[in-house]
Amino acid sequence: MTKPLRDGDVAIWESHTIVRYLCAAYSPGRLCPSEPLERAKAESWIDWTLATLQPAIMGLFWGFYRTPAPDRDAARNREFETNAAAALVALDHWLDQRPFVAGPALSMADIPAGTLMHRYFGMEVDRPSVPNVDAWRARLAQRTPYRAHVMRPFDELFGRLAF
Repeated sequence: MTKPLRDGDVAIWESHTIVRYLCAAYSPGRLCPSEPLERAKAESWIDWTLATLQPAIMGLFWGFYRTPAPDRDAARNREFETNAAAALVALDHWLDQRPFVAGPALSMADIPAGTLMHRYFGMEVDRPSVPNVDAWRARLAQRTPYRAHVMRPFDELFGRLAF
């Protein structure tokens, strides 16, 4: 379970719920779309990230990157790599028509997927060509909070299950 976020007397848990809450509470109409259909689009991509992108990338991160080489399950890691590549290709096709995941501006939909990108592209694994994802990542990297809080080194985690 994610460490709860405390906001006043309330504790909110689960990372994607925290993203939704913070965007709705502190950035309504900007990071959290006000119009119900636009909000549903953003929330759909948050759910897609949780159900599709995150299991593949984090499975690969733990199974390949964090696990010491002698203990790795090569077949399972190939499966994670294949699933991550398929998800990235789908995202790449989607981003062909828009600069950000839910449309023309950064929104809450970009946060969960965007946080996974730094880890995924920081691992030495086979990846498909995804020019639209690369352009989106470059747009994210122009943002000071993304650089400061997401684009952090993680080399010390390589081959280490415990830390």
